[in-house]
Formats: sequence, C-alpha cells, structure tokens
Amino acid sequence: MSKFTSLLRVLVLVVFATFIFSCGQPPAANDSTNSNTKFAPKAAGTRGGSLAYRITAPPATFNSLVATTEPSILIAFYMMAARPIEFEHATQKYRAALAESWTVGTDRQTVDMKLREGIKFSDGHPITTEDVVFSLDAIYDPKSEAAAWVDSMMINGKPIATKIIDERNMQFVFPEPVAGVETYIDNLGVLPKHILNADKEAGKLKDSYSVTTSPEQIVTSGPFCVESAVAGEKIVLKRNPNYWRKDEKGTQLPYLDQLTFEVVPDSNQALTRLNQNSIDIIDRIRAADYASLLNANGNAKPYDLGPGLGVDHIIFNLSKTTKDGKPVGDPIKQSWFSDKRFRRAISAAVDRTTIETSTLQGLATPLYGFVTSANHQWIDPNVTKTPYDLKQAEQLLSESGFVKKGTPESPELFDAKGNRVEFSLLVPAENEPRKLMAAVIQEDLNKLGIKMNVVPLESNKVGAAAAATYDYEAMLFGLTPSGVEPTTYANFVLSGSDIHQWQPSQKTPATEWEAKIDKLFAEQAREADPQKRAALFNEIQQIMSDETPVVPIVARHIITAATNRVGNYAPSSIFPYSIWNAEELFVRPN
Repeated sequence: MSKFTSLLRVLVLVVFATFIFSCGQPPAANDSTNSNTKFAPKAAGTRGGSLAYRITAPPATFNSLVATTEPSILIAFYMMAARPIEFEHATQKYRAALAESWTVGTDRQTVDMKLREGIKFSDGHPITTEDVVFSLDAIYDPKSEAAAWVDSMMINGKPIATKIIDERNMQFVFPEPVAGVETYIDNLGVLPKHILNADKEAGKLKDSYSVTTSPEQIVTSGPFCVESAVAGEKIVLKRNPNYWRKDEKGTQLPYLDQLTFEVVPDSNQALTRLNQNSIDIIDRIRAADYASLLNANGNAKPYDLGPGLGVDHIIFNLSKTTKDGKPVGDPIKQSWFSDKRFRRAISAAVDRTTIETSTLQGLATPLYGFVTSANHQWIDPNVTKTPYDLKQAEQLLSESGFVKKGTPESPELFDAKGNRVEFSLLVPAENEPRKLMAAVIQEDLNKLGIKMNVVPLESNKVGAAAAATYDYEAMLFGLTPSGVEPTTYANFVLSGSDIHQWQPSQKTPATEWEAKIDKLFAEQAREADPQKRAALFNEIQQIMSDETPVVPIVARHIITAATNRVGNYAPSSIFPYSIWNAEELFVRPN
C-alpha cells in the first residue's frame, strides 16, 4: 500500500508504507462546506528563506528503509528520497520523477523505465539504474529490516525482479500480472549505492543514516538533505543543490534554503508558536484551535480539507508471543479479545455520533471499516455499519457468557468464570483528539459494566508496544495509508505483515477468515477488470466488518493551518498533507 504510515508507519501506518493509485483517479472531493478551503493557483516562487513545520515527535532515523514512525517517514522518505515515479496530489495521478518515462507491457508484468539524463545525488554523484536496483534489493534484504516496506513490495509473497540495460534504462519484472505497477514503484525511495553498499554488504544497512550521523555523510536523492539535528528539538533540512526538478520558468527547486521540522508535542505551545510566526505550518490541528483561528484576524489561517484517509480505531492485542517467541499477554483478557462477539459488543457500545458532533466539533466522520469515505473509488458503500446500540451490545456479551452485576447506576461486568472485565487502553499522550475520544469510549463502556483504564503514553512508546514488544492490552491508535489504491492497505490486512496490528508477524494466518483475506488480496492485486477488482476488495472490507479485529471509531478531517508567509500552499488530505509539494513552497514577501 501504501506506505502504511501506520503510523506506526502511519503511515507506519506509516506505516506509514506508501503505495498509491494512479491512472484516472478523480481528485478527492472536499466534504467541507467552508469557503476557506480555496487556495491560490500555483505561482513561480522566489528562492531563499526558511519555513518551519511542526512535528509532534522527533524522527527515529534518517534511513527510509527502517522508518516506521510518521516523523521518520515524513523526513527520510518524502523529504530526502526521490522516487522514479511519484503521486501528484493535485491531480491524483502518477507523474514521472527520476524516471523520464515508463512503459507497462501488455502482460502487465514488465515495466520498461528510462531515467532522466544528468540526475544526481546531493553529493554530485550520478543517479543511475544501479542505484534503483540497489534500493529495491535493500528493501528485500532481511538484514535491512525494512519491515514497513517489504510487504508492500511483494506480489503474492514474491519479489519484483529487475534487469539493468544501461545507466539510464532498466526493466522491472513482476512475478505475475498486477493491476497498478506504479503503486509499487512509487514506494521505491532511491538510495546512493556508492555510499551505502559497504554497509549493505556488511549487514549494517539498517544502522546507516541514524539521527546522530554527521549530516555531511547523509547523501540524498530528494529535494532536501540534512543540515543539522538537535536531539528532541528540531531537524533543519537544506536544499539539495542537485535536485532534478525545475519550475516552469526553469528555476531549480526547492525554492526554500531551509525547511525546519520543529518538535512540539504540546498542542497549546504549537498554536502559540503559529500565532507568533515561529512555526509556519501545522497539520491536523485540534478542533478548538480550528475554531479559534477561524474567528481570529491574525497571520495564520485554518483549513478543513474534509475526511482524510487516516483512521482511529481500537486494537485489541491478540498476540500470544513476542517476535522472539516469548509469551506475552494475559490469557484471560485475550480470551475476551479473541471472541468476535466481545469486539462487536464494544463496537456497538461506542457512540460515534457524539464523538463526531461534540467531542471533535463536527470535524470527523463516523467510521465502520478500515477504508474511509475519502477513498471514493474503493470504499464499499454497502459495508455493514454498526449503530450505537447498548441493548445489542449487552445481547452479544450475554451470548458470550458475560454477566452484568452491580446496580443500574454502577454496573460491573464479569465473564463466565467470574473475572471482572477490566482492561487498559493505551493512548498517545501527544494526541489530544485521541485522548478526548478515549474519555468518551471509557464512559460508553462503563454503561456495560466494563472498566477501561485510559493510559496516556508517549507516541513512540505506543508505537513500540504495537510493533515491537506487544506489551499492551488495547490501544486507541490507527493507521494512515498514503494512497487510495487497494494495494496501499497490504501492510494492514495481510496476516504476515508487521503492521497487521491486532496480531502482527504471524507465520501462518491465525484464523480461516484471515487466510481468506490473504487469498482475496492476492486475487485483487492481479485482477485487471476494475469492477471485478472492486468486488474482491469489497469482500475484504465486509469480512473485516463482520470479524471486527479492530473497532473503527472515526475518520478525522484533515485540518491544517498555515501563516500567510507560505507561498504555494495547497495541502492534501493524503499524507504528507501540507508538505507533499515541499519543493514548491516559498516564503512570501511581506
């Protein structure tokens, strides 16, 4: 998929992997009725100056291969790595990037690609097909530990082969016909073989380009490279002097001398700094901040872009062991979580409408599956929607042997063996909307007699619990595919994926329904007929709805804010939101 910036990846979820659809995709409609979502046409900018973008946590690496957190993917992949083909957010189509052209064979398995002439890395070394092949091989190399990418670059468990013809011409050979080859090639951030091959040969590539690596040793193909890094505070990127792209007047991009990523976990401080012009762009601002900025007459303006592709959902930990085989999880609680009637009862008990209208002040859309309404082409409009229904929730729990005791004012739920139903829900401490949602869900479940303890924890630690240690009971987390094409959801739905959030890294599917999803996903990935492919993907969505391995809550609207200093501001509802066109942003004159 996309990159699932599960975010873990993210988007990520990450995961943030990044696989996006191409041909003929209509621009995503804006569900917002606010007039302030109109943006000025793209203009020829002025070179120079610096803009500041807020991130809530520091990146863990500058190595795109091992980037699994949103800040890491944002900087290492989107800002520092160019791709042969890339997704153009304004048109929702693919466009040539490092590649001058590409041709898909009639067999839908071969892609002949030609690189642009004269393209270079930031150190001036030529970018050739050797670098493209090296980068793909690095993803597949187990020693690289590129978990967030490898699943998304496999076709039915098989890798993509390559053939070098000369320095500019090469061929991708897919193991079987696929519906959208561009989706895969857009995942391929090109790394410098002349710099990193020694690390790869020594099995140390996963450690390359750490956040403590000297900036002059980090060579990039993307629009920016590292100028400086202050641990936990900010990352300063500078213009890649050899970036290939130019504007319509022939001016080399990026326009900016510097793009600074300011680490500001606290939303109040971020808003203050936006109003003080020490931060220029903030993505996914709080509903209250949106209202405040909308009614203010300052230099910063908010924008409601409508529902995004990202989801907020409850994950119950079904993992029995850690990655190294050590037991994990409470068997009693896992017996509850493993019962789909329990999970469906939780879903029926969540008042999504209150979360939408009151908690998030109308800046969210209730969610009943893993595909949001922003994905107009591929969402199944007939997927089962779970209404808020406490009686239905109680009926499902009763069928599973749970018994409600106590008083109507203070109910207590017990399982069939007399165990009090109580569990902890991890929530990213920096994520105000999720903390607010968790409070509502806590109150909703209390009506069933379920005691849910909300545990705010730093985002990096929540991500580690989800992707590495599996040390949690439940969490309110999510994922953000960076594209709309079905393949972008691979990291989430495939049972063997590291970002198969409820039970990652299974050696074999734990259930029959997961095995069926694996089979259907492979079928849709090679189906050429759009209607047949949609039917297969719809079936996957319905199975996920029926089984409820995660409990969808809402799709938050993408709400951004920027100062009037930012030229060519044209944010997207698809990650990376406001800076998908970072090379085109410029500082407006006063």
